[in-house]
Amino acid sequence: MENFMYLSSYSFVEPEEPLHLYYPSWLNVWESYSYKNALKNTGANGWGFKRFGTMPDAYIREVVRKPHYMPYIDAMEKASNQALYGLLTKERMHLLKSRTAFIYVDSWGESASFEKNISALHTSVIDTLPKNLIKKFSVSDATCKIRGEKNAFLQAMRMAQDYLNWDSFEFVIVCGAYRAVPLLEFTAECMDTERIRKTERSTCINISVERIGCFIFSKRESALKISCGSYVADGNNKLHNREQFAGSDNELLCYAGRYNQISPTSNPHAKTIDLVQLYGSSGCLTPALGWQYISDHCLREGKMRTILPDEVGGYNFFDTWY
Repeated sequence: MENFMYLSSYSFVEPEEPLHLYYPSWLNVWESYSYKNALKNTGANGWGFKRFGTMPDAYIREVVRKPHYMPYIDAMEKASNQALYGLLTKERMHLLKSRTAFIYVDSWGESASFEKNISALHTSVIDTLPKNLIKKFSVSDATCKIRGEKNAFLQAMRMAQDYLNWDSFEFVIVCGAYRAVPLLEFTAECMDTERIRKTERSTCINISVERIGCFIFSKRESALKISCGSYVADGNNKLHNREQFAGSDNELLCYAGRYNQISPTSNPHAKTIDLVQLYGSSGCLTPALGWQYISDHCLREGKMRTILPDEVGGYNFFDTWY
């Protein structure tokens, strides 16, 4: 029997604050060094950040380093409200009375130590579980946090799919958060040191956008049907040569990595979408932006495959029927 689930409702929240360029400083030597290597690794000429809580009156060279964290926490509340009230009233009441699991993911595992003057209470919200969201969804069964860096959201989706197909729960809530801490962002892009010597510099800049996402999965039929694939190990990392991405029924191929290795000619029937180039990078939440693409373009009656490669030559993927 094929494993699948439905995305009953979802919501994204991103900052209203403007995009700010990062400026290296001799006061932050390791961060500046990582920034230089990250530019070489990605072939970019600069880095722009869109973060929650940036203050317009802050010193321009420090504005992306020291944003206030409360707008970031408030965005979690906003995203969960939008996802919950995106359900029909009958469906919403059914969720609140059903067996529901809650999974929390972020890109770094622990990042509160990078916040400015943060309290112990708010540290627990960011680094462990946001208890206010658990209460909002009336979750009394299973709760957990997944620390999988950029793969965290896909790991949470696999867990949700298993929970639902085993009939352990009727709904699974996945809340994801991405805090674009410059030092963590730069060091994450420097993991593949071989690529530093191979990538040529261009005139483009990398864009990192903080986002909060809330996703409600169930077995109750809805507009988006999801099926998670297994991890594929590939030492050559040549995605465009793999048969599983050449099927004519894959009308959309969405690439969720910063380095697009899908050949546009690998499948003449499919359109290739680079989510990072289109929406900016949002860490573990980047793969979920494919659903935003479907919504933005009002797509109907098709299939999308979303691919997320890793630094060791393998990749994760999942399919969406819309």
